[in-house]
Amino acid sequence: MYAPTAGRFDEVVDGDGRVRAEWEPVMREIGSFDRRVLAERQHQADRLIEAEGAGHLVHEIALERPDVAGVRGMNTRLQARSRPWRLDAVPFVIAAADFQRLAGAVAQRARAIEALLADCYGPRRLVAEGLIPAAMLYELAAFRPVAGGPGAVHRWLIHYAVDLVRDATGAWRVVQDLTDAPNGLGYALLNRSVSARVWRHGLRACGAAAINDQADLLRQALSAASPLMQTSPRTVVLTPGPGDSTYVEHSYLAARLGFHLVESGDVVMRRGRLWLRAIEGLEPIDVVYRRVADASLDPLEPHHSALGNGIPGVVWGARAGGVALGNGFGSGLAESSELTALLAVAADRLLGEHLQLDAYQPGMELATSPVFATSPVFATSEDRAGPDDERTWTAMRSHAVTLRLQAVHRAGGPGDGERDGYVVMSGGTGRVLADDDPPSRPTVQVVKDVWVLGDSGNAAPVTINRPPQVDFSSSVPKRAADALYWLGRAAERAEVAARAARVVGSQLHQDPLLIDSSVVAFGALALLASAAGASAPNPADGPIDNPQLTEALRATTVAAAAQIGSLVREASSVGEYLSATTGRVLGRLEALGSRLAVADAPDDDLDAVLADLAALSGLAMESIVRGPAWRFLDLGRRIERTLAVLGEIEASLGVASSPNELQPLAEMVLSANESLVAYRRRYRSDVDLHAVLALLLHDDANPRSLAFQLDRLREHVAGLAWSTGSDLVAEAAIRSLDTVGRTVVGGRRVEMDALVLAVRQPVLELTEAIARRWFADPINPTAMRGR
Repeated sequence: MYAPTAGRFDEVVDGDGRVRAEWEPVMREIGSFDRRVLAERQHQADRLIEAEGAGHLVHEIALERPDVAGVRGMNTRLQARSRPWRLDAVPFVIAAADFQRLAGAVAQRARAIEALLADCYGPRRLVAEGLIPAAMLYELAAFRPVAGGPGAVHRWLIHYAVDLVRDATGAWRVVQDLTDAPNGLGYALLNRSVSARVWRHGLRACGAAAINDQADLLRQALSAASPLMQTSPRTVVLTPGPGDSTYVEHSYLAARLGFHLVESGDVVMRRGRLWLRAIEGLEPIDVVYRRVADASLDPLEPHHSALGNGIPGVVWGARAGGVALGNGFGSGLAESSELTALLAVAADRLLGEHLQLDAYQPGMELATSPVFATSPVFATSEDRAGPDDERTWTAMRSHAVTLRLQAVHRAGGPGDGERDGYVVMSGGTGRVLADDDPPSRPTVQVVKDVWVLGDSGNAAPVTINRPPQVDFSSSVPKRAADALYWLGRAAERAEVAARAARVVGSQLHQDPLLIDSSVVAFGALALLASAAGASAPNPADGPIDNPQLTEALRATTVAAAAQIGSLVREASSVGEYLSATTGRVLGRLEALGSRLAVADAPDDDLDAVLADLAALSGLAMESIVRGPAWRFLDLGRRIERTLAVLGEIEASLGVASSPNELQPLAEMVLSANESLVAYRRRYRSDVDLHAVLALLLHDDANPRSLAFQLDRLREHVAGLAWSTGSDLVAEAAIRSLDTVGRTVVGGRRVEMDALVLAVRQPVLELTEAIARRWFADPINPTAMRGR
């Protein structure tokens, strides 16, 4: 006998008070529905979802224009607001025997839809026989008359998803079919990876069916669709971009499948084939796993939506056999309610089978028995807060759940004993419904991992034919390289601004009398302006007062927040290139950036930002393979650090000052470049300008020095085999050495300016050359003759 501590749930306990068979292993793991235990697990699930990247990838983007440094420039600031879902700590449980019957019905429905699409875009037997009215078919907005044709589509449905609920009799009913660009597979895999860590031994102890092979099966199915039948075809995942509400899934799936994640601007049709705009030229693409709907796929096709740019000519290329689309263009037709209403007739005529799943009708009563319709839900839809927040953690209650299942087509191979058909993933996603929600539109952003438990019967394991190994390490889309480059620059800009604000603020707090020195005050203000990308102060404007410094500190902090927003945005578009741990760091940085942008930041927040930026840098150096993608990331960082150290030296050390005034100025510049401790340990004396410049400019063992940055830039451009870049870096290095003897003699301001200008020029030319070489497509305008 068992009685849950939080109340009786008929989904778990039968009428005699015994735990139901499918729940027994789960309750052995959970122990009970103890509020404190589940609160701890729920908090862990929230943190893990954030760590997987959902905290910063599922977001709304707002662009503002404050007077601070911003996104890829000085006039824009990006504010990212997270909208992550919540994974309920309590799974949705279904017995294996029940699931096998349901999976068979889902596979049958997928076959029926495949046959229906093949007929509607092919011989149209159902139309000829009057089973589908011709007028109705051609009036459907999702019907694409140009789709299909002999040999144009290898298979309409490579990937199929379906939403299910149970009615009052306990029968499963179809809420909606997802055939155009079905989502949910990536979410299911991501949710399972989180559940496996929340319940560390629970999945294995419970005997929950594994779902990881579904991604491998999808990879195989996409490869099999290649029109040229290569042994290792090139496949990409096509996404609308980070602004799409399901972009987190696109990024996760691309990383899981090992495919490039591309947007419409990353590819182009040429000579009947689709090509990837890679950093070293165009690379052929064989298969497109599209996460873009029919209506937004190709602007040259009728009924193209103005909401998406699309790929001009890709539908023609698919019809010509130059590229395969998964799912086929036009497959969204099967989502039309008018056509799905005739699916039973189509299945009987085309397959000779009676559909096992009936459709849910709006207003139909769901199950009155909790065993059939609902699941115990612990998470709520309130604000995501810590486990001690009483507003978030409420008593458990039963909720109805819409079950989304995923199916992938598997082509039977010779001698493998498997027939051609659809494999339904042994799990899925349960979407929690509020009391008044229609099953097709849940308003609660709470989902459940679906555990299939118990004896799976005689189900044979799925055999996956793995393609030969191909090394694509040198293949990087231009957009990805561009985003990584600007990610590196934004991360370094954020660190420079945060560190300058922290250093100047601390210096003034420790010794407020420093403001009495006009030279020190001017140097501090100039340091802040340089770090924030703002205009340098003019000595002719008079003495610097405390309000001016306070305002400059605030502006520099806001500039750091703006750059954090920029790096989060860039990182969100290249998540497949970053370490899995990066998501947690980015989530924390986004939260810190939001605080820095709206209020006076305490020193602790600036310290936390610097710590997380250091963690991000460490992950980039230690967790990313050092190929072309990493080189662009580090190129951006090294360029920005070069410009920063030059700007800070020019701003603060170029001011004519007495030895007493030089001391605090030099300490601020050294601290801003994390070199003060090294200076004291090496020289063990008061600051000397020549020694300071030697450490910051010419000591190639100091990772913050100009020489160190130039050495790294030299390595990167050499690794990219780019002679123009090598020449510019060499010129900057020669100029830095040529001016060293003139930086510490008479008229220091003039000499410091000479150094900075001499070295900065080739570095700025390098940034322009990078944009021309890799990120700017050539434009060849053609003059139009008048009549």
